[in-house]
Formats: sequence, C-alpha cells, structure tokens
Amino acid sequence: MTDPAPSLVIVAGGRARRLGRDKPLVEIGGRAILLRILDATSHIADVVLAVREVPPFERALAAEGWEPGQEGTARPPGAVALRHPSGRSLVVVPDPVPDLGPLAGLASGLTAARSPICVALAGDLPFVTAELVDKLTDRLARAPECDAVVPRARDRAQPLCAAYRQEVRDIAARLLAESSEGSGPSPAMMGLLDRLRVRYVGADDLPGVGDLEAATRGVDSPGDLAWATRRMARG
Repeated sequence: MTDPAPSLVIVAGGRARRLGRDKPLVEIGGRAILLRILDATSHIADVVLAVREVPPFERALAAEGWEPGQEGTARPPGAVALRHPSGRSLVVVPDPVPDLGPLAGLASGLTAARSPICVALAGDLPFVTAELVDKLTDRLARAPECDAVVPRARDRAQPLCAAYRQEVRDIAARLLAESSEGSGPSPAMMGLLDRLRVRYVGADDLPGVGDLEAATRGVDSPGDLAWATRRMARG
C-alpha cells in the first residue's frame, strides 16, 4: 500500500507589523514569495492557503492563471476554491477569528486539507525546497508513532516548516479554545509542539535538502528582506 499524497497548508494570516505589508506577496527576485512556495511544491496537488483576508490573495493567484474551482468537500464559510490549468487545486481559507496567530491558521488549514499527512509552511519562506518538503512528509509517513516531524535550524524548532498529521487540527483547536476560555494571550506554535509527539530533525538528518537554515528562514522584517534579496542576487 502506497502512502497517500500529502496536502500543503500555507499559513499566511499574519499582520506583518514589522515588515508593513503582506509578507507572502512581497517579491524576491521579481516573484512573490507565495508564488515561489507554490513553484517549489508544484508536485503537491491539494493546497490550502490560510489567510486573514481572501481578496488580495485571490487577485494574486488569478494573475497566475488560477480560476474559480468547485470542491466536492465542505469548506469553511468565506473560503474560495481555485483550480490551476495544470489540475492543481487550492482553497483560500479565511481565519475564523483574525489575529489569533499562526496556530489558528494551521488549525483551519489542516481542517480544510484532504490528506492525512500535511506539510505546513509559513507564507514567507522564499527558499523552501521540494526536497525538504518531501523529506519531512516521508519521515512522518514512516513514523506512525509521531504526530509531527519538525526541523531544527538556527538553534530552534521550525513549526511552520514542518509535517503534521491532519488530526493535529483537533489538538490545535482545543488549545485555542482553552486560551479563549481563559482570556489569555493567543497560544503559540511552540505550545502546540509541547502537546504533540514530535520527531525533531536537523541538517544531518535531512541529506540532500541543501541549506536548511535558508529554507526555513522567513521574511519577517526589513533585515530579513535585505538578506533574501542578497541571497537571490547571488543565485
């Protein structure tokens, strides 16, 4: 029996306060980061894009040939289904409650995904690679005792460049509900990892993926943008 093809969940709902604009739509080397992510994961047919506001992303994707599509499964209110001429499907899912942070985007994205195994990527990763995505999902498929496979880079875990089982959505939803009931701050991704059975992997565990630090580094600030621009110029 072959493993099911994974789904891709792109978490792109942040306000980007430090950068001042939608990070996934920022161009690096003349191409938006979101489109670079989609290019690197073109072999994944089922894509969920979790966002704060749907229209800007719907317009950006329409300019790349994505057209309205029809979905056979239930989607959250306000979601927009798109389809690419290549046959790839994508649904843009609005965060159910804005400003709850990336955990809320991950939960809604996993809920809308079709596959029991998903790779979750922040929407600001211009140098993520197909090789890294495939290594992470393959590791999870071969580790039934784990809920997630998460790389470590730059001396910390990278939960928004990781592979998750779809049922992690339920754990994330409970964590969000507990936070809401207690009127506390929005729970962080690291709090989710504390509740999961996680296999952490480093560069030595992922041969063939190239520069793991660059692949997992997001463009979160002007300094990050300058770094990404320089790296792109070097080729």
